[in-house]
Amino acid sequence: MTLGLVTSALAVPRASSALETSHGGSIPELGPPHADALVDPAMHRSWSEGAPRTFAALTLDAGYLYLRPRGHVGYGMPFNTWLGLEANPLVSAGGYGGYGGARFALPYVDLRVGARYFAAFRHAFLEPKESYNRLDLDSTANDPARYYTVEAEVSSALPVGPGDILAMASISAVRGVPGGSYVFEETLRVIVDPPWVWRVRGGYVFRLGSRNQHSIGPVLDVLAVPERDDSRTIRFGPVLRIQLSRSFDVRGSFVTTLSSPDRLGLVGGDFTELGVRYRVATE
Repeated sequence: MTLGLVTSALAVPRASSALETSHGGSIPELGPPHADALVDPAMHRSWSEGAPRTFAALTLDAGYLYLRPRGHVGYGMPFNTWLGLEANPLVSAGGYGGYGGARFALPYVDLRVGARYFAAFRHAFLEPKESYNRLDLDSTANDPARYYTVEAEVSSALPVGPGDILAMASISAVRGVPGGSYVFEETLRVIVDPPWVWRVRGGYVFRLGSRNQHSIGPVLDVLAVPERDDSRTIRFGPVLRIQLSRSFDVRGSFVTTLSSPDRLGLVGGDFTELGVRYRVATE
């Protein structure tokens, strides 16, 4: 009975999520109606089309100073409504590592649970302080940071009016940090007194385009580190997606820091995405 409920849920098409960056959406018409006669009926125009199935998929993000391939295997409709596993290497100017975990994407709700490892090239473990600046962060007095983060995250995009209400919440446990040391968590972009970090995001994006395939709007982030006297970091800014086809889209995130116990400049903001995404999956 449980398997039947899961299969039924995966068979329900949903609108593309503007918050979760792994999901696809509908695309504009590529020609007049008679052009469809030249298209193989098995070739779908959006990831919400087709029957649930077992699949393997690849997402490739490319932009300024980053290249992020991600592999997915699961059951359902890839990049839309599915359950399975995902993994990706993490390589950037700041270091290298990897992520692996489970994913459960249902209409309007997306849950992931996993762990990532990161080895920093420059950023070292930090001596405890009430506040840090960029010079503190770039200090080489201690060993380069090596740590892993276990994380659970749930996100949602609910259609309301001309756009979507965005919501996300996560809880992270940073491990592998020497006792008495702090660390800059490279994905969350905050300095952590281990282990706990929680994060919430809310916002609203407006849908644009002939099929509402593009989106833009503001988001507000709040991150807290309980062991650092429950210090909070608040960020605000726009996120953007331009859907070119079901396989290609352009994405940007420009969420800057409004309030923080630290003064880290741009490295403390969420500017992790400004580039092109390509997606492909077995049919």
